[in-house]
Amino acid sequence: MPEEPPPAPTGQDWPGGLGNFSAMLAELEIVNFALVERACLPFAEGLNILSGETGSGKSLVVEALGFLLGGTPRDKPLRSGAESGSVSGRFLAPPEEAQTLVRQWGLEATDNELLLSRDLHASGRSTCRINSRLTTLANLRELGSTLVDLHGQHQQYALLKPSRHLQILDRFAGPAQAERLKTYGTLWRRTRELSAELEGLHSGELERRREIDWTLHEISEIQEVQPRPGEDRELEEAIRVLASAEDLQRGAAEAHQALQGEGAAAEALARAGSVLKGLLNSDARLEPLWERLEETLVLVRETATDLRSYGDQIRVDPRRLEELQARHEALRRLQRKYGPSLEEVLAYRDSARARLAELEGRTARSGDLEAEVAQAEKDRLEKAGLLSAARKEAAERLQTEVARELALVGLSACRFVVSLEKSPEPGPDGLDRVEFLIAPNPGEPPRPLARIASGGELSRLMLAMLGLFSRFEPVPTLLFDEIDAGLGGRAAEAVARRLQDLARRCQVLCVTHLAVLAAAGARHHHLSKSVEGGRTTTRTTVLEGELRELELARMLSGDASPEAARSHARELLSRAGG
Repeated sequence: MPEEPPPAPTGQDWPGGLGNFSAMLAELEIVNFALVERACLPFAEGLNILSGETGSGKSLVVEALGFLLGGTPRDKPLRSGAESGSVSGRFLAPPEEAQTLVRQWGLEATDNELLLSRDLHASGRSTCRINSRLTTLANLRELGSTLVDLHGQHQQYALLKPSRHLQILDRFAGPAQAERLKTYGTLWRRTRELSAELEGLHSGELERRREIDWTLHEISEIQEVQPRPGEDRELEEAIRVLASAEDLQRGAAEAHQALQGEGAAAEALARAGSVLKGLLNSDARLEPLWERLEETLVLVRETATDLRSYGDQIRVDPRRLEELQARHEALRRLQRKYGPSLEEVLAYRDSARARLAELEGRTARSGDLEAEVAQAEKDRLEKAGLLSAARKEAAERLQTEVARELALVGLSACRFVVSLEKSPEPGPDGLDRVEFLIAPNPGEPPRPLARIASGGELSRLMLAMLGLFSRFEPVPTLLFDEIDAGLGGRAAEAVARRLQDLARRCQVLCVTHLAVLAAAGARHHHLSKSVEGGRTTTRTTVLEGELRELELARMLSGDASPEAARSHARELLSRAGG
């Protein structure tokens, strides 16, 4: 039976805490994945080694981790006969980028830990979870890319992506380049905004002229009539009077005659008053009645006078009536088009004037914009030139640094080239296109990193580059699979030293067949395959002390028993500090 693995590390278990590291894979649990029935691998800070005989299942651990991070396995991953399986990973001190993504997706986030899991089902589908909450495969894949960088035989290296090369070169150029990028980016966005505004003005010029003409027409139409607030009500009253002028004249004359003519009301009131006046000496009670008759007589005579004056003022004027009716119709046309009331018609006229001023102001704005765009473009090109000059200088330094790193991992014959070309169109990062090229052998032309053969040589190349870039480019947990292919002697020792150096800045997982690499690890996992109950099963064991010494001896000689191999293993561990 395998030994009980030591507990997964916590921040307190690691010297110096987690402050100097990005996301750390503290624990990987695999259930019913391929040949693995159940395995729990606790990982430590620094360099973690996975070893075992050929076919023991080392690649299954790599594949399980890739599956957890959203990858697609080559074969059906569910263990034969199982209804379900899962792969889970616990990450300590995840980077802020990862925490931001989790919060954006509305999932529960903690400051010190992230739990990722992906379940397998017999139907072929999988279920993804982040912190025990269901999520999508796309989310799991995006989050995983911020936590672990897989450098296996069947994984795509992050550094192989040309889209990252410009960013890496700028980071290598230093903080001053970051400030240049920030300044240039602001100018680039400003130039685009101004150009878009100018293009909008130019593309809409015909429509703008049409709108100006129509707005002028509307303003002119209202101004031609020159309506006044309440004028429509005044016209309606005047039209009613003119339309009834003859009736009004005749009625006023008849009413005047009834009040003031011979035998009319005024004459009758005068006679009645005279009678009562003669009787006042006989009965004083008649005096109020007489006074009332006198007042009535005065009122009747005044009314008759007013009626005659009113009748004299009334004029029968058909032409004037037509004029008023035409004016009233003109106001009604405006009201039908621009508002139910004249007040709203006038308000529409005022808004049309404001709109006209805005439209006519665009002509002046177009001229100003052309000058602004020209100046912004000049400034942008100037800053882009500074970016390009700094990149050229940084590219030369980077080539020298990478060449030094390649020599340290036994690839001194490889030639690393930073290809720096002008882009057809300026972009948010300037005028340059950057791609890393490599010539693995003397006499060969440099080719893009993505086109060189994968395998141990590629892994060592990535190790050399990551060893350099990790000093200024934040890297997540790194996994190297079969980095030792074709290695031996001093080259293997050089790779071991570079792995240890890299592991001081981030967590490294390394699958290896070489004892010199395995001895450099801070934690050593051994994978073995056995047949139990007629079923093949892969098991994992954390090796310490004598067990680790025996495994290194086996890796050296193929047999753990020879004392020479044991002695060599102890020497390797001593030199590595293990």
